[in-house]
Amino acid sequence: MIVTLIVVAAMAILAASSAVALRIANKSAPLIDASMEVKYELSLFHLWFEELVQQDPTVDKEQVWQHLNQARWYANTMLQGGESSHVKFQALDDPALRSMIRNTLDQIDRLEAVGLARLKRAQSSLAGSNQDQLFDKVFAEVLKIADDVETAVYRNMATQIRQFERLVYILGAVVMLVGLAGGILFFLIERRRRSDYTLLQESETRFRRLFENTAAISVQGYDRNRRVIYWNPASEALYGFTADEAIGQQLEDLIIPGEMREGMIAAIDAWIDDGTEIPSSEITLRRADGSPIQVFSNHVMLRTHNNEPEMYCIDIDLTERKRAEAQARQHELVLNSVFQALPDLFFLMDQDGTIRDYRAPQAADLYVPPETFLGKRMQDVLPPTLAAQFNENRAVVSERGGLTTYEYTLELPHGLRLFEARLSQLPDSPQLIAVIRDITERRRAEEALAKSAQEWTHAMDFFEDAIYLIDLDDKLVRANQAFYKLTGLTPELAIGMEITSIIHPQKEAEPCPVCAARIARSDKYITMEANHPHNPTGRPIEVMVRTIRDDTGSPLGVLMGMHDLTRARQAQQALRESEERYRTIFEGAPEGVWLIGPDHRTLEVNQRLCEMLGYRADEMIGRTPLDFADEENQKIFRGQAAKIETTDRRNYEVELRHRDGHNIPAHFNAITLHTDKGGVLASVAFVTDLTEQKITEQALRRAQKMDAIGQLTGGIAHDFNNLLGIIIGNLDFLKRLLPEDDKSLKRVESASKAALRAADLTRQLLGFSRKQAQEARPTNINQVIRDMDSLIARSVTPEVEVELQLADHPWLTRIDPGDLEDALLNLILNARDAMPQGGKLTIETANKRLDKTYAGLNPAITPGDYLQLAVSDTGSGIPKEILEQIFEPFFTTKPSDKGTGLGLSMVYGFARRSNGYVKAYSEPGIGTTIRIYLPRSIEKSEMIPQTSISETRLTPGHGTILVVDDEDNLLDLARDYLEETGYKVHTATRATEALALLESEDDINLLFSDVVMPGGMNGYELAEQAYKLYPNLKILLTSGFTKKVAARHSQAHFAANLLSKPYSRDDLIKRIQDVLDGE
Repeated sequence: MIVTLIVVAAMAILAASSAVALRIANKSAPLIDASMEVKYELSLFHLWFEELVQQDPTVDKEQVWQHLNQARWYANTMLQGGESSHVKFQALDDPALRSMIRNTLDQIDRLEAVGLARLKRAQSSLAGSNQDQLFDKVFAEVLKIADDVETAVYRNMATQIRQFERLVYILGAVVMLVGLAGGILFFLIERRRRSDYTLLQESETRFRRLFENTAAISVQGYDRNRRVIYWNPASEALYGFTADEAIGQQLEDLIIPGEMREGMIAAIDAWIDDGTEIPSSEITLRRADGSPIQVFSNHVMLRTHNNEPEMYCIDIDLTERKRAEAQARQHELVLNSVFQALPDLFFLMDQDGTIRDYRAPQAADLYVPPETFLGKRMQDVLPPTLAAQFNENRAVVSERGGLTTYEYTLELPHGLRLFEARLSQLPDSPQLIAVIRDITERRRAEEALAKSAQEWTHAMDFFEDAIYLIDLDDKLVRANQAFYKLTGLTPELAIGMEITSIIHPQKEAEPCPVCAARIARSDKYITMEANHPHNPTGRPIEVMVRTIRDDTGSPLGVLMGMHDLTRARQAQQALRESEERYRTIFEGAPEGVWLIGPDHRTLEVNQRLCEMLGYRADEMIGRTPLDFADEENQKIFRGQAAKIETTDRRNYEVELRHRDGHNIPAHFNAITLHTDKGGVLASVAFVTDLTEQKITEQALRRAQKMDAIGQLTGGIAHDFNNLLGIIIGNLDFLKRLLPEDDKSLKRVESASKAALRAADLTRQLLGFSRKQAQEARPTNINQVIRDMDSLIARSVTPEVEVELQLADHPWLTRIDPGDLEDALLNLILNARDAMPQGGKLTIETANKRLDKTYAGLNPAITPGDYLQLAVSDTGSGIPKEILEQIFEPFFTTKPSDKGTGLGLSMVYGFARRSNGYVKAYSEPGIGTTIRIYLPRSIEKSEMIPQTSISETRLTPGHGTILVVDDEDNLLDLARDYLEETGYKVHTATRATEALALLESEDDINLLFSDVVMPGGMNGYELAEQAYKLYPNLKILLTSGFTKKVAARHSQAHFAANLLSKPYSRDDLIKRIQDVLDGE
């Protein structure tokens, strides 16, 4: 570069000197002749410089051309004023001019010595193999021009010396001007350098304040040894260390937990040495007080001017988000615990039946995985009949709202189950909720009872929020990638633009609140909904406006950020919906729900528990379960409370004290809820009121007891009737054999009366144990009572006043009128005995419609229409402790010689056989009322006249009769009765013998058989088989007690014509004649 500049300068000086010399000798004749040659040589000179420029690009081409053109101008001037080359000049005696020309020649010599090699290379593209000759010619011509100039100068030196001096002065002035210009240029460059350095310092200050004034972003800087070099105020607030305390300390000694230190050090070293970046992640760090804190940590590695690494960590506090997530998990845990503790299945559905949520305890018989139901329509997963039932109830709820309840049966692998479904619409929501409970066991208990009773820069890019920096002219200075993604601009386009034209390109008529805050230089957090006219995102956002100020408080710029609230809103909405579902289930649960804190105090209760105990929720909250129990049950609560930390689930029964003082039997299903660390969070107890269940169980036990007693007494009565039959029959034979004046006849008659009284006693026992009425028909009870007027009057003492309060139009009821007379007479006699000093006896009939509420309090009865028969007295009354025992056989408060204890048991048996219900009410010292409820019948009344045997005339018999009885004495007695009357008799002790006789004897007209017989075939089965084999055979059955009634409809007519034991001779003969004479 330097050699090139020297050559250029020398050529410029040579050209200038030659021009001056030629001008001095402008009138020289020799130059005129040589002018054309000089022009030619200068043209070659031009080519030489042009090639030089092409070979060395560092040469300033403009400057070379300036010098070349200047030389050409001087040469032209010289040549234009010349004369003949043969003229000799005489004016070259001036030493100064000669010295100047000599100096020019010395410059040309120096040019030849220094630049020869470069000039040869420069001509290679012009001359090819003759480049050396071309070069020599060029310099030869230059030297020739110099010689001619020297000759001319000597001749014209005297006249041109002044012009030459003036030129020197001009050149000196030019040099001075160039130096002055260089000084001015140096001054301007230095001032620009200092200005750029000042701007760099201001930029660093702005970005330092950006990080220091961002409260939500914790930024720390570390050197290669992990020592803190930067610690912004947000880090002070987050970790509890001040900047003075942190700077200079090692990272692992400040905020890294012990178990993470080794891994952290290795990761940082790998990043520095190998470039292995540390990924962004959620980690748990340590505060100054030792407490843990969860943050989302981003990392950036920068290099200083001397290539030293600096690591910057940008941390975001996750405490609030984790707290919200933990709260949501806690609510979900409580909700799931509620679902798992309740025996119910819950379905959340759309209006069309599409299942959106399904919860069920995994122990439930009907449990199936949620994926079986979710997203499907309820009517598509149910059998067709159940789907139609569901659609019908769904339409009712959708149209009218409220709650609808229905039942259905479903065949499961372990048998047929009965379910209760409750369908309702959620408040302020079109969705439906269905609660399904298996009520099979409850229904079985009810049926059993009824059956028994009937049978930034880089760092900021890690944030999803748009963050950007605005200067005081409202122009964008910096922004992260989230901002560019939001606006659709690139950094090249956006930086320097006015922020208003970016955010509001359509120029809103009124400034938005964010713009107002920015212009006012105020710090604010502004929330904008998605439909806000100034919201550019179309999503709910929170905008941060923070003015950055210097030490004097003067604003430097505005830091802004946009935080998308969509996820937060979705989380809040999900939390609200979860809480709403929890509240709906919590308040709608059929059991009481009791939430108890770790200090055993009540946190929350539902409405069902409040109703159960008679308190308001605010009266129970803050109190312990001990406040709602007596001393004995407090011991149970204390024992269960001791198990909370060791037992997650507890089931026990306890009695709670109602507000009015009475105790309520309750079942507790308690679950312990734990914190994330395993501690006790709370206990939730599901409380079931057992009052109804206890009443049902008590009634069931009583019914089972009465049934067992009935079976026992019936069996005894059966055997006793067989014995009485033998006694009465033989006494009857003996009475007819003795003469009328025989003294023994009175003893026989006395024995017969005693036997008949015993038979009446067994009849009462059978009346209690009998399962169904023998001659039931639609009956008007008022008519029966009126027919008993005289009997009632004879049954009470004169001191007892009898009052009849009979319904005007009583409903009919299907009963055995004879059983009703017996039951009513027993009630009248008991009332009389309770009023030895006299009183009032009231007999009342009334039509009653018993609803579900009444039936719920009296599980033995079914809701419906009933005819009520009530017998009341004003006697001594019955103590409460024995009131439930009065219907048991042989139970009596009378002396042993005054009563048998069978009267009220017969009343109980009558009510049960009639599918009715009997209830006793009594107050000691006031009186007693016995009410019998008999089901209403819509059939027409039948009044069948009764005919006494004494009114029927017995005729001699004829025909053959087969008598079957396992009791030999009764068999002989029946045979004697029949043979005495004139019948031919065959006998058998077992059903198989009877069938053999029927097959072998063709003359048998009637089969007379006992019902209860050994050998596997009873009387009903014998009669049914004999009738099939011999359709014309007449059949009559007898029994003292039939434990097993007719099992099939084909046997029913045999049971209708049953002859009861013990029977007399006349009873037997009359019934035999009726059967033989009948169709």
